[in-house]
Amino acid sequence: MPLGSSSQGDKTGVKPQGKKSTNTVQTLLSARKDLDSQKNPKLPKRTHSELSSESDNSMELSGLTNLQKDLDEIKLNLKGVTKKDDFDMFTKDLVRTHDLEIVVTTIVNKLFQRFESTMDKKINCRVAQVEKEMQEKIEALSVENEDLRKQINQVRETVINEKKILKDTVNYTQEAIVSANYNEQYSRKNNIKVMNFPRHEKQDLRSDFIQKVRRDLNVQLQERDVVAIHRLPSNQPGPNPVIVRLFNSDVKRSIMRVRKDLKDKVRFSDDVTRRNMQLITKLRDMECFESVWYYNCGVFGRTEDGLQLKYRLFDDVRRRLQERK
Repeated sequence: MPLGSSSQGDKTGVKPQGKKSTNTVQTLLSARKDLDSQKNPKLPKRTHSELSSESDNSMELSGLTNLQKDLDEIKLNLKGVTKKDDFDMFTKDLVRTHDLEIVVTTIVNKLFQRFESTMDKKINCRVAQVEKEMQEKIEALSVENEDLRKQINQVRETVINEKKILKDTVNYTQEAIVSANYNEQYSRKNNIKVMNFPRHEKQDLRSDFIQKVRRDLNVQLQERDVVAIHRLPSNQPGPNPVIVRLFNSDVKRSIMRVRKDLKDKVRFSDDVTRRNMQLITKLRDMECFESVWYYNCGVFGRTEDGLQLKYRLFDDVRRRLQERK
């Protein structure tokens, strides 16, 4: 029969092309079962040779069964083992991943280069623009600075000239003040200032002064020796000071030499100008002088080491003391 022929062909161990060895063993076993079922159960009595042949076939079938079990066990053990196809697929995946990395790297590098080039252009353009703006500002500032420098030079020259003029003016003013002070002091050369001179009703100052000088100082003063006499206004308590203008300096010296003999708290002194009094006060406050005094229209000072100098209103006192002249 056709089925029997196909089964018989499988039993003989012929392998169909394209199938594995495990399929061949299963085909043989199946063909053997079909063959047994088709046999007539009521066969005639077999000979010894037929029994021997059947025994051999049973042994072959038992060996094939054991072989199938071994192959199944081997197949089960090989399930976790990597196959060649898996290696090929893995290798292809690796190749594709590497190629993808190369492509991505290339794209990123190109994008970065393009970005870098674009940024360089933008930066260079911006830098050039800023440099241009700064250069324009620098040029404008340079022009403005030059104008300011010229103005400063002009102002400096003006200030220098003004300082020179001011210095000259100060010098002229000081000289004028010194000269005016000297003239004022010279005009008072023959004057005597009387302090604490008694005052009473209907007083004759000239007569009282002459009598005071004659009585206390023993100086025979004549009426013609007193050119003028009057009291000065004052806010101080007590009698107002008296100014006496004498005929000449000789008469004044004769009185001033013995003025220490005056009584009743009356004091005689030179009629010193306000500026000279300020100079005397200044010299005394410096505490550099043993004594300070007025004599013959001038102010003098003497130090403890005996240095004696005449000072004017605007002298640099410390410099003169240092230079000792």
